[in-house]
Amino acid sequence: MIRKALGRALWGALCVPLAAAADAAYISQPTELRDAPAADGHVLQSLAAAAAVDIRRRQGGWYQVQVNQQTGWVRMSSLRLRAPGERAGLLDGGRALATQTVATTGVRGLSGEDLQKANPDLVAVAALDAGGVSAADARDFAAQGGLQARGPGTPPPAPPEAGQEQGQ
Repeated sequence: MIRKALGRALWGALCVPLAAAADAAYISQPTELRDAPAADGHVLQSLAAAAAVDIRRRQGGWYQVQVNQQTGWVRMSSLRLRAPGERAGLLDGGRALATQTVATTGVRGLSGEDLQKANPDLVAVAALDAGGVSAADARDFAAQGGLQARGPGTPPPAPPEAGQEQGQ
């Protein structure tokens, strides 16, 4: 009986730091900290873009976060899991430590279980990361090819009409 009680106490002592662990995140765009995980929740305070927060847990499309000494809820789409300006690695954004949230987009033919059990090929990932270019290098390369930047949602130029060549 004493052995069982000691085992439970030891298990509890080991789990408390894990439960208290929080992932650091940053607000991606100005948003409101709310008292409930709902759009009609009472606004506790406004949060500026790039504000640092600690993620406590997730419920649906909302994260409970702590900022300074206040805890509240923000939409999942308002958070970034890396510091503003920090370059994302190929494995970043997949799984948050404390929340164990997996974010996937456009994955076909894989079940949730497949994704949970996936193991990255770290050598291949490092090789791909090493081949990345900076935004400035990409802009220089595009300028050399005569490409011009377009804003999101801007349609590409219309193709030339049949029988006409470009530049005429």
